[in-house]
Amino acid sequence: MKLQPGVTRTSAEDSWREFVEWIGFSTLLDALTRKQRSLEDWSAFTEIAPRLFSIEHGLNTALRKWRATRKLWYPKEKPIYDAYAFVGACTQIKSQLSSDQARVFRRRVISEILPNGRLCHLDHEFRTAHQLLEFGWNIQRFGLCGDPGADFVAERGGIEVEVESKCLSPEIGLGVSYEFAARLMSRLSRELRECHPLSLTTIRIEILGQENDTGGVDGVKRHVLSSYVRNENFQSSALRVQIETSSLNEFFVKYPDVRNDQWLHKTFAELRTREGDYGYFIRRNEELIFCNLIPMRPNQQARKIMKLVSTTCDRQFSKQRPALLWLHLQGLDPGQIDRDSNGADHYFQTIARHAFTSERRTHVSSLVFTSDSDLEHDHTPVLGKDRRKVNAAGRAKGYDNLRCRFGIIHILAPQFSADHKLPFA
Repeated sequence: MKLQPGVTRTSAEDSWREFVEWIGFSTLLDALTRKQRSLEDWSAFTEIAPRLFSIEHGLNTALRKWRATRKLWYPKEKPIYDAYAFVGACTQIKSQLSSDQARVFRRRVISEILPNGRLCHLDHEFRTAHQLLEFGWNIQRFGLCGDPGADFVAERGGIEVEVESKCLSPEIGLGVSYEFAARLMSRLSRELRECHPLSLTTIRIEILGQENDTGGVDGVKRHVLSSYVRNENFQSSALRVQIETSSLNEFFVKYPDVRNDQWLHKTFAELRTREGDYGYFIRRNEELIFCNLIPMRPNQQARKIMKLVSTTCDRQFSKQRPALLWLHLQGLDPGQIDRDSNGADHYFQTIARHAFTSERRTHVSSLVFTSDSDLEHDHTPVLGKDRRKVNAAGRAKGYDNLRCRFGIIHILAPQFSADHKLPFA
C-alpha cells in the first residue's frame, strides 16, 4: 500500500472527481444531507462540533459548492482540507484494492458518513497507515475492508508487527455525553418561552446517575420546562432541577463586555457549577436564560480508556507478533499533548503502565497517543509553477514496552523509549 501525504490543487481536483464518481453523486449527497440533519442539535456546541465532525462539514460544504459551479474552492479552513485529504486517501486506497474489496470499502465509507457513523475513525486508520509507511514499514495486510484482527500487519527488516488504531471521542467516560447535552440544549432552546422578564434565570440540571435513568432527553426536558414555568425546583432519584432568578441589569453591570469574543467563555467560567458541566445561554426578549447541565457521576475517562486498552489488546491482536496500539484523542489540541500543565504526561503514563504491566499483554510493544492536527500551508513546484500545498500536522507521544517478550522494537523510528521510559515498580 502507498499513500501520498498533503493536498495540492491538482491532487484535490483529480481525487474529488474520482471520489464522487465512485461513491455516486446522489448517494453522497443523500448521505451528507442525512448527516447534516442529524447534526442540527449540535449547533449548541459551536467549538467542539466542528472538530468532531470536521471531515463531514468539509465534504458537505465542498459538495454543495461543486454542485453549483463544478469547481472546488480553497479557503484556509481546516474542514475543507480535512475533506480533501480524506477523499485523496480514499481514492489512493481504492486503486490498490481488488474490485470486491473496493465494493466493501465503498460501503464502509458510506456507512461512516451516515448519521450513526463518524469519518474520523477511517481517517485515523489512513493517518496510521501513512505514518507506518513514513517510517519504512511495508503494509502487508490491512483491515480497512472489515477483515478480522488488527487493522494492519506491517513488515520491516524481516520483522512483522500488528497495529491497531482507535479514534477516541473526548466524551468517553463523561458523566453526560456530548450528544445527550447537545440534543437537550437544542430542544430547550426551541421550547423555552419568556416567563421571567428582566431576569437572569439560571436553570441547573443535575444528572445524578446514568442518562437513561432520567427518562432520556425528552424526560429531562419535560421536567425542566415544568419547573421553569412554575418557578419550582424538582428532584427525583436520577434528576435534580433548580431554578434561580436574579436581576438582569445587575448581571450586565457585572459582565458588560458582551461584544468581546471571550465574553461567553469568561462568563460561563464564572457561572458554571463545576468542571465537566455544560452551559448554554438563551435570550428571550427581556430575559436571559442560562442552562447549566451538571453530570454528578465522576469522570471515568481514564478508567474507560484503560478498559478499552485491555479489551483491544486481548481481542484484536493474535499475540504471535509484536503489537502497537495507536490511540487518537479526538478534540485534543496539538499543543496540549506536550504540555504538562494539566498532568497530561502523568495521564498518558498511567494508561501506558496499565497496558504494559499485565502478563496478558506482554505482546504489546508500543503505545502511541496522537492529537488532532493543525494545517500547515506550504508551496511545492508543479509543472514549473509554485503551487500552494497543505499538510495536516499533529503531535504524538509514545511509549515502548521494556517488558515486551519480543524485545524492544522501535516501530516508529527513531524511538520513543529514549525519552519515555516508564519507571516500573
